[in-house]
Amino acid sequence: MKYFREYPWGFQLSLFLLMAFTFISGASAIVQSVLPKATGHSIEEILAFTTGGSASLKHAFLAFQALNSVSVFFLPAAVFAYLATPRPAAYLGVRKPGKPVHWLLSVLIMAGAMPVLMMIQQLMHNIDFGPGLKASHEAQMKLSEALMVMNSPAEFISVFLVMAITPAIGEELFFRGVFLRFVRKRTLNMVVPVLFTAVIFSFVHPNLYGYISIFLAGVLLAVIYQLTGSILCSMAGHLYFNGLQVVLLYFGNSNATIKDFVSREQVSWTFVTAGAAVFAGSFYLLLKSATPLPVNWTDDFSRAEIDERNSGKSAL
Repeated sequence: MKYFREYPWGFQLSLFLLMAFTFISGASAIVQSVLPKATGHSIEEILAFTTGGSASLKHAFLAFQALNSVSVFFLPAAVFAYLATPRPAAYLGVRKPGKPVHWLLSVLIMAGAMPVLMMIQQLMHNIDFGPGLKASHEAQMKLSEALMVMNSPAEFISVFLVMAITPAIGEELFFRGVFLRFVRKRTLNMVVPVLFTAVIFSFVHPNLYGYISIFLAGVLLAVIYQLTGSILCSMAGHLYFNGLQVVLLYFGNSNATIKDFVSREQVSWTFVTAGAAVFAGSFYLLLKSATPLPVNWTDDFSRAEIDERNSGKSAL
């Protein structure tokens, strides 16, 4: 088997993008032909789901969302890594972090950053982007609110799986596991790769007022990957960032204090200050205990393989 790593950088990138397009096209075909028959709802009905929709329509939309997430992010990254190298897990950064405490610090960094990012998003609402974009954003928010109505443990599990677990795994493998690697191979340091992939990461999330916050979250997730050497840590941070709201909304159904906290439109400065302190302390500890990605982490071949190749050429 000839692995993709044997091809030049540009050809590898073209193969990755072509693979992503192929999976997206395949998912679209499945959605158009299979999902309506399986769920009993047309594509138009599924895409128009909002507050007041039936339980079956909600399940159909969750299936649509899960299929898109897996097809657009997880499958292209996983299949490309499998075809690129005999060590796909190592290629994607799927390894234990250098120190067990990195699991906790990764989550605490995102937990501390969340109030600050929420405040930034709140401030963005003061900008007038025009009636068209505002209406589009409000429609997206109504959709999110409808999805977050969870009246049973089964609904909570399905929403948590689709809205938190699936994107945390798929998006990290795609953006930090593969895309970050490609950009890093053509730059002198991690600054450009981190910023560039964070920009793309923010634009695939349809949240007009959250672009800056999502961009900064993408930067933090890439930095966590760099400092821990494990994409599992960035997945943990991503999972916390996506999943906390789902958890709070679900348990807010039976707890008035949690419900009041989640329903507040304004983020308090006390909350932001406490979050900034948690973030600063956790980030400092991660810097002190860092086990970063090795200098040659983007190499297509290991040092031993390169030496073996060179020795073979010398013998000839």
